Amino acid sequence: MHPIIRIWLVAAALAGIWVVGRVVWPLVATNLNARRSWTRTTGEVRAMNGAVEFEIGQEPSSSRAFAEVNHTWGLNLFEKVELFVDPSDPVRVKPAGFVQMWLTPAEMAGLLLLLLAAAWMAAFLGSGAQDAQLHGQWAFSTSPGPLENGVILHSPARQWKIVIGWSVLGLAMVVLAALSKGGNPAVRLFYMMLGGTFATALWVFAAHTKSLEVSANGQGLRMTSVLGWRDVPWEMVHGVEMQEIFTTYYNGNMRMWELPFPGSTARVLSFNDKQGSTLLSFSPELESREGLKQVFELCTQRTGSTLQRRKFAVPF
Repeated sequence: MHPIIRIWLVAAALAGIWVVGRVVWPLVATNLNARRSWTRTTGEVRAMNGAVEFEIGQEPSSSRAFAEVNHTWGLNLFEKVELFVDPSDPVRVKPAGFVQMWLTPAEMAGLLLLLLAAAWMAAFLGSGAQDAQLHGQWAFSTSPGPLENGVILHSPARQWKIVIGWSVLGLAMVVLAALSKGGNPAVRLFYMMLGGTFATALWVFAAHTKSLEVSANGQGLRMTSVLGWRDVPWEMVHGVEMQEIFTTYYNGNMRMWELPFPGSTARVLSFNDKQGSTLLSFSPELESREGLKQVFELCTQRTGSTLQRRKFAVPF
């Protein structure tokens, strides 16, 4: 894996940890302060639409207080519950139930663990020694470059630009969740993390697509990018296919599978082993056309395999 990609992934995970920490620490600090110095009493749940309304004390000297509650599990209308009341501001209350106090911090703690695991994986994935004999497997290490004296295919520029365009959806999710003023902070944070993860994944994939190279010579095939590389010697290749993969669905009224929608078909070049499993695959849109033709010629010379066509239907 290219060092810049590794640093970017680690930085993104650490940024997520910082954001989650900024949200979860005030919640934990407030809960600890309430348990330590606030007054414990009982109140009756009077309303649960929006902020939960509690009635504290007995009429005619009772008072009403409101609390923003992330989880209402265990709270029922007109039932008595334990409350913490701020002595300096009696209308500021906090339900004393475990779910109301600690479930949201526990959820965010789980998210922190996931982000820490992601940072660790990004930091060390592929950093160790790679076994050069594991042909056909992707190595998350620095690419040795294309094969010498071979044909080199490049990814067209439009492919990575399309991926960048789709990443705007993730950014939009982050911005909308960040600008939202109401709602459960844990849910808002979840959508921010989801959007950020989606955008980051597409940016990494765009970098992979932009740097993608497939080279071929008399020894075999090699795919390289900023994410790593893969070698496939010709001895492992026993077939090459142009695969057309399309989605379809079963029409119950007509009792037949529908034809693919326009634009729903993906075309993939697949170099397969004896069992028909894919060893290496890439888009037939790689440039140049003449280079792609030379790859087919090399494959035929070294393996005796010719290009076959195959269609796959993916039901949904």
